[in-house]
Amino acid sequence: MDLYRGKTVKTGDWIIGAAVCLGEKAYILGSESIFPERPAYQRMQLRLDIANARILEPMQAAEFGWKKALEKYEENFPIWLEIRPETLTRCCDRHDIPGNVLFEGDVYQNDSGNMFEICYGKYQAYCPADRDYMENVGFFAISKDVREDMGVEKPMPLGYTEEYAYLVGNIFDTPELSQEAAPDGSQEAGQPALKQAT
Repeated sequence: MDLYRGKTVKTGDWIIGAAVCLGEKAYILGSESIFPERPAYQRMQLRLDIANARILEPMQAAEFGWKKALEKYEENFPIWLEIRPETLTRCCDRHDIPGNVLFEGDVYQNDSGNMFEICYGKYQAYCPADRDYMENVGFFAISKDVREDMGVEKPMPLGYTEEYAYLVGNIFDTPELSQEAAPDGSQEAGQPALKQAT
């Protein structure tokens, strides 16, 4: 199952989960109380709650933990939340050095200070067998800095972002971070996240 992110219509909060598009509307199966930066009940929190309750017996601690986990499950039970369609983006299955999960529309920086925007869509890539550029569809990075400093107009592969990237924001919350698709139109960075249901 693919992971998506989007801003809810109701609160404007970011939410992650499975997505579906119905007509002109988009929805994510998620919870209003679980955000990308704040996951559900964790082991560390459970240990802290058990210590605060001063429970020493293993069986009592297990019963207490089970009860708390069920409460959190009910509290965070997933529902379909309407998402602003323009903010619905795919997870690229990569993360940065600190461990932030990266999505389409995120902007990261490398050690040299160059900024890169993660895009999903059509792009040209060189095929050594055909000795020509061919159209592809997938994740790629674009950068104004690299375009201006090195003259590279073509999109770049993401590579191992966990070895060089630091997330600095996204183009929705901070539009000035947008790296813009190449002026020659060689890539389309804005592919629809979901197609109409049939």
